[in-house]
Amino acid sequence: MQAATHIHIKGAREHNLRDLELRLPRGRLVVITGPSGSGKSSLAFDTLYAEGYRKYIESLSVQARAVLDQLKRPDVDFIHGLSPVLAIDQRGSAGAGGGGSSRHTIATTTEIADYAQLLWALAGEQFCPKDGGRVVRRSLDDNIEQVLKTCAGQRVMLLAPALCAKPSVLREELPRLRQRGFQRVRIAGEIADLDDERDFIPKGQGTRELAVEIVVDRLVVSAEQRARLADSLELCFREGSDRAIVLAQADRDSDEWREVPLSQHLACEVCGDVFEKLTPQHFSANHPKGACPTCGGLGRKLRFAPELIVPDSTKSVRGGAIKPWRLGGKNLIIRHNALLKQLAEQLPFDADLPWAELPETQRQVILHGAGEREFAFKLRRMAGGRTPQSMPFAGVIADLEQSFRETKSEGFRARLTSFMVSGPCPECAGTKLNARSEAVRLLGKTYPDFLALDVEEAAAFAGELEARYAADGGLDELSRGIAQRLRFLLDTGLGYLSLGREQATLSGGEAQRVRLATQLGMGLMGVIYVLDEPSIGLHPSDNARLLRQLAELRDRGNTVVVVEHDEDTMRLADELVELGPGAGKEGGQILFQGTPTECLALPPRQSPTADYLSGKLRIENDAGLRSPSGAWLSVREAREHNLKGIDVKFPVGLLTCVTGPSGSGKSTLVNDILAQAAARKLNRAKTLPGLHARIEGLELFEKLVLVDQSPIGRSPRSNPATYVGLMDLLRDLFAQVPLAKVRGYKASRFSFNVRGGRCETCQGDGLIKLDMQFMADAYAPCPSCGGRRFNRETLEVRFHGHSISDVLDMTVQEAIALFRNIPRIIDKLATLEAVGLGYLTLGQAAPTLSGGEAQRLKLSLELSKRQQGQSLYILDEPTTGLHWVDIQRLLDLLFKLRDAGNTIIIIEHNLDVMAVADWLIDLGPGGGKHGGELVYAGPRSGIEAEPRSTTGAALARLEHKENG
Repeated sequence: MQAATHIHIKGAREHNLRDLELRLPRGRLVVITGPSGSGKSSLAFDTLYAEGYRKYIESLSVQARAVLDQLKRPDVDFIHGLSPVLAIDQRGSAGAGGGGSSRHTIATTTEIADYAQLLWALAGEQFCPKDGGRVVRRSLDDNIEQVLKTCAGQRVMLLAPALCAKPSVLREELPRLRQRGFQRVRIAGEIADLDDERDFIPKGQGTRELAVEIVVDRLVVSAEQRARLADSLELCFREGSDRAIVLAQADRDSDEWREVPLSQHLACEVCGDVFEKLTPQHFSANHPKGACPTCGGLGRKLRFAPELIVPDSTKSVRGGAIKPWRLGGKNLIIRHNALLKQLAEQLPFDADLPWAELPETQRQVILHGAGEREFAFKLRRMAGGRTPQSMPFAGVIADLEQSFRETKSEGFRARLTSFMVSGPCPECAGTKLNARSEAVRLLGKTYPDFLALDVEEAAAFAGELEARYAADGGLDELSRGIAQRLRFLLDTGLGYLSLGREQATLSGGEAQRVRLATQLGMGLMGVIYVLDEPSIGLHPSDNARLLRQLAELRDRGNTVVVVEHDEDTMRLADELVELGPGAGKEGGQILFQGTPTECLALPPRQSPTADYLSGKLRIENDAGLRSPSGAWLSVREAREHNLKGIDVKFPVGLLTCVTGPSGSGKSTLVNDILAQAAARKLNRAKTLPGLHARIEGLELFEKLVLVDQSPIGRSPRSNPATYVGLMDLLRDLFAQVPLAKVRGYKASRFSFNVRGGRCETCQGDGLIKLDMQFMADAYAPCPSCGGRRFNRETLEVRFHGHSISDVLDMTVQEAIALFRNIPRIIDKLATLEAVGLGYLTLGQAAPTLSGGEAQRLKLSLELSKRQQGQSLYILDEPTTGLHWVDIQRLLDLLFKLRDAGNTIIIIEHNLDVMAVADWLIDLGPGGGKHGGELVYAGPRSGIEAEPRSTTGAALARLEHKENG
């Protein structure tokens, strides 16, 4: 039978797809593009991938299907020519293994951790975490030689550790040792004769457990005594579970005995501590053998932050400077006030003086306390040499930690949590491993040292491992496996990321490229790969490397289907599919399918993609460029992560684009330092910014608006209408309908979250979940309300013939037509339409929105508020998931905000956005350790002259293409 040359999709109707039929060539790079909401993901993921995954799952046994994720059958007539399908999407939810947990890192995702853990377990050099001594396994002959060497000519006693128990147990066990022929034991450091009738257990020991060692032999060490020494040591090891203790007396006239620990186990040469054999589990933070006992392998612990405990340093201690001590019950507050009063008398300090004016030493004692002797010394020094009455006080932070541990009130614990920040674990310092695992070294590096390396440094270290173990078959395979996977990460442009970087902290594009590197390492052929905008977060200078990897996947005989808006990816495609012409109900059609060359030849206005790709249309700044007015927002000496103490100035009142290669420090500068500091000062958020000296110019702003791609809600009950506050207006409107007034319905009647108006059968969800056991969970419309969420009486209330359920099923554009005469509602809808979300239904579940849609919803919420100017807007890659048409619409809105007197700061890699920005700040010149410097700051016109700027070179190529 002849192999299929195409993937034939017929009757695709998932979401807004309009009964599509198309043929995608196998073994080719296929790019699907089109405006946001046109149906790209519905075709690629919800149809093509879902059907391939479903068919694969159905080929497995019932037992296997029961433990695997299931996907519902897509709404499509058939798909012919399918082979196994792998999806690499932004969220990692489509069968890719997730990655939201802090325990998922780049090393675990790419399997580098599996190889490295086994290599450290097999070849690592072990050291004692207590004293740094080498941990080795000694034979009986090795131990005999050590005694002959270190104790030659000395009187020794050979002891075997027997048991450790309470005195009551020892009184029963010791006679049994005497029955077995042993005459002497050492108990709690004292030698006792078992033939003595008296009670030889030391007095004053209470009920604590005591260690008992059997005295096996006493002799003078010499070469002639070797046979006797060997027999005695063998008995010691047998009785002491492979452990023995040698007590050596250097001088016959001295009562001092030197202790020499011996063992046939893995044991420290210095202290004799015994360790179990290393396994890969000892290097896993997810296993009890390897995890730090304090943080459980998370690497972080919540701690009380002094900056949050005293949020307003202008207040005095008596005036409430220590904010968490104003919480709790009446008795607790009285106790805290009494403590402070007594402390003010003991130190002494002025309780009415502002916190900022108190001496640093006094502030430290109040917050952290001191040891008993150190505290008394500080009291005397602060009291001018006098010795005041001693008062034990561990500090405010210690008191809060005790309250946090001991309180039974979840509400009080939650309120205390707001004064805490997540910081490195005090025991493992963020390495996640216990002390024993951290003490194992390979070529001088511990396993945490290896994970702390960035990919580029780790690849160099892996080269050393390959050279070291080239002659060892097993270890050579492990070292080559590590090196190979690191090379694939380098090839996908991720050399700046550290191996221990948590998967949840990666951008969508970085997470995709990490999993793409994993797939490259597998070397599969004949597979269909479906990717969702892998160029996200990638600087134009790094794009070519990613495209080479996509071409390599294709050239191995795989079919690569990419949902993408990137121009370079479109030009590389073998087949280009454009959906449109609009979004939502106006999309779902095929506007074009063919080669990029054929697309460029299309007449104007037939295809938006062709118009922008050919240069007939371009992104414009119709509002015009502006120059700095002289007011600046400045970040001084930024040194968080890889930032190298840089000073950066943002012009107030302009649209500034912060750019640079991936890993150059853009997010660290803008999100971790500037945004956190601004949120703390302007919005009174309880956040701590990254390391920097100071920020100047925040007094010029009234508020911060942070617009990122985080979801607007985790619950399906959250939707666009609830997020922008439209649902409240709709409920109020329906409560004013005459029928609602007659029946006495209040606004709460029209909420699907509250009893009374909602359908109680489905509790307002509209769907009933059906457990299909080994098949995907199925959802059927509620039999009571028919999927409309509300009960019959509520649905009888109508506005212009539409119930509240009908309104939630409307798109934004349809709702605008219905509510055109209601200003408060139309204002909310108009801003949703303005940010390009006119295709969304008002009741669409929040988890189904893309990151770009969530970001535009947040922007819409801010636009719907009355603009006062003097706001600081910070946006993180707002063009993610946007077609050129949508980018132009978004920029028009941002320039409108700028012209209203606001300051806009955007982290962006899109060249079209950079080209129209008022001001550019370029970091670099590379990523990771090669970044963190300010390469350029100024108008777009000057960046091309900066030789170190890869952004300038990319913009020069863009201008040359447009002019050519």
